[in-house]
Amino acid sequence: MSDPLIQNPPAEAPALHLQGVRVRRGRRDVLEIPELAVEAGETLAVLGPNGAGKSTLLLTAALLLPVAAGTVALFDEPATARDQVRLRRQTSTVFQEPALLDMTVRRNLETALSLHEVPRAERRARAETWLARLGVAHLAGAMPHTLSGGEARRVSLARAFAIGPRILFLDEPFSALDLETRAELVGDLRALLRDEGTTALLVTHDHSEARLLADRSLVLLDGAPAQLVPTATLFAQPATPEVATFLGYAVVARADLPATITSMVDGHLVAVPPAAVGLLDDSAGYEARVTAVQGAHGQGRLRLALGDAILTAALGVDEIAARQLQPGTVVTVEVDASQLVSWPAAGADGRGAGDTARG
Repeated sequence: MSDPLIQNPPAEAPALHLQGVRVRRGRRDVLEIPELAVEAGETLAVLGPNGAGKSTLLLTAALLLPVAAGTVALFDEPATARDQVRLRRQTSTVFQEPALLDMTVRRNLETALSLHEVPRAERRARAETWLARLGVAHLAGAMPHTLSGGEARRVSLARAFAIGPRILFLDEPFSALDLETRAELVGDLRALLRDEGTTALLVTHDHSEARLLADRSLVLLDGAPAQLVPTATLFAQPATPEVATFLGYAVVARADLPATITSMVDGHLVAVPPAAVGLLDDSAGYEARVTAVQGAHGQGRLRLALGDAILTAALGVDEIAARQLQPGTVVTVEVDASQLVSWPAAGADGRGAGDTARG
């Protein structure tokens, strides 16, 4: 029986196919994937809180972790013990740390090409081509310890793409970078994936990366799939209260919000995305009280008490500063009811919430 939370299943013979996969660490199951397929040329983002099993899934799919049960197939070939090395050579993996060898940047790429059996006569030209495409050709003779974090990530991506992988595995490759460097690298990776048509599986904590890079997104909760849909659908229509909470929605009881807000939706639980809550300069909206001012990655957030509910509003840090907002400040807000999501029963565990109601 198909999972009602998984929509738009890939076509036959996907580039990556996990079926009945279970991964154990010690005596505990840490990952259970009934079925997951990634189409050729598709980018799939894997999202979830810390400890949800995201990196475990990537390492398993990349044939770097053994499974306790089930099968992993690449390019329609089950990855038996005999075939794993050959199949891995058709993939590249980029980790959080660049893991460059203690040799020049160019030699790092040429060594990777050698391991993937690229003829010697082609290695130098291919290495230089990809260093140029990632904007680090001038660093070809540099040693890794002299590189900045952003430069090292660019070299790591150049090395990964140089071998011409059929699947690219990316495990939070831009973590610990400053905002500007990260933004530039995400843009470059987006263009490369589009131009090369490379299949990719991306693990990320950054929702904006998923929205910019991924065709579909998978949310993992407690080592199991919670929702797998096109990325735009995920952020507009989370299938369960648990997924909505992970995505930053405020999940509240319908009775705790003014009836004029909830009149467009059914159900007892209502999820309010931060984008649905806006501040007004007049008194035409609802009075709310700021309970907390938060910020991360250049983005600001307000926690607001509206009625008996606590909502979150996404607000630019410049506006927060200009309005001198702080806990206790009373503001006027509007709520776009068309963006609300609701579920038919309070306390639902989410497994039957595929019929999410929208206003």
